[in-house]
Amino acid sequence: MDEKALNILLSKFTANVLTEKEHQEFIDWLHQLPEDRAEEVLEKYASHFEQLPENNSIPHPELMDRIQAEIDQHEGVYLLSDHTPTAEQEQVYPLWRYAGVAVALLFMCSIAFYFLQPAANSSSLVKDNHPIVQIIPGSDKATLTTGNGEKMILSRSSNAALAGNPQLGIDQVSDGELIYGQANPQSSSSPAMNVLSTPRGGKYKVTLPDGTKVWLNAGTVLKYPSAFTGKKRLVELIGEAYFEVAKNKSMPFVVNVNHTQVTVLGTHFNVMAYADEPAVQTTLLEGSVHISDGQSGKLIVPGEQAIVMQGIKVIVVDTAQVIGWKNGNFTFYHEDIRTVMNKIARWYDVDIEYRGNITKEQFVGVIPRSKDLSAVLHTLELTGLIHFKINERRIVVME
Repeated sequence: MDEKALNILLSKFTANVLTEKEHQEFIDWLHQLPEDRAEEVLEKYASHFEQLPENNSIPHPELMDRIQAEIDQHEGVYLLSDHTPTAEQEQVYPLWRYAGVAVALLFMCSIAFYFLQPAANSSSLVKDNHPIVQIIPGSDKATLTTGNGEKMILSRSSNAALAGNPQLGIDQVSDGELIYGQANPQSSSSPAMNVLSTPRGGKYKVTLPDGTKVWLNAGTVLKYPSAFTGKKRLVELIGEAYFEVAKNKSMPFVVNVNHTQVTVLGTHFNVMAYADEPAVQTTLLEGSVHISDGQSGKLIVPGEQAIVMQGIKVIVVDTAQVIGWKNGNFTFYHEDIRTVMNKIARWYDVDIEYRGNITKEQFVGVIPRSKDLSAVLHTLELTGLIHFKINERRIVVME
């Protein structure tokens, strides 16, 4: 197909007068192109649509349906998760539904990006006759419970007092981070047990006495000693955390979580073990990890995830997807709406209610966690699969 034919086709596509035969011929031709040439064609379409007036609406709904159908069916040149969207694209482009099975995706996404740009006041979010309350995203906040039972809210006002208390062994407290000093394992025969917990809508980072760094997601509890003694460095976890474990061959680092034990020497891994999730998921990024459920054990390597639920199952995953939360994003990878909403509920500290026959389609995409809740819900609504009603801090999910 030469440049002249392409321009004619573009005009017909924009006007939605492309015949079925012409449409199929174009799709067949596009499928046969090398990756670089296909991207060039898509960029040509995208640049044309960007020149249209900002308030221009979709000229014909059938056109959007046609594009969406092709996206659902096309096995494209790379996974959507491999694409890093620009700041402008993040809130509108990344959310697509996959038709029942996992497929690779990038087909005419530049065109789709144009059509899915949210116009002013275009959200279908219903406010249920209540005053509109802006629900902001979570932030750095946590509570430290010391060995003697004293609870301290980690905030700017408490930072100086905490860091100046030699009994706690804390070297430094800054916004969003708690740092312990490098404790001597022999200095305490009975170290105190501390508990660091983040509420819903909170996150925090702690550097443990051995130098291990731990990032806590919302709604997470980490229990650890003021100094590691004995043959193991043992901590307990409820919720989700990302670990960068300091190496110590003579003292393995062990995470106890919901009848599952994760044992490492020095490595980077993520553990997701919320009470409202059906399984414990341990994902390895670096090193090696041994997973035990009390009945059996498995060793996983980087890029693998161990799923503990009536046994241990090991799968290969995209680790960038798994730790997206740590880097400031919601990452959805073939997840149903209930899993998606669980993540949203924890981060925005809202309650979720479901009404009607909720879609069973799976969602794939990336949305920044820095957006306020209405922007995130609106992005989900752009798929056409789901709608929401906001009643103060309760979100009703509807078909």
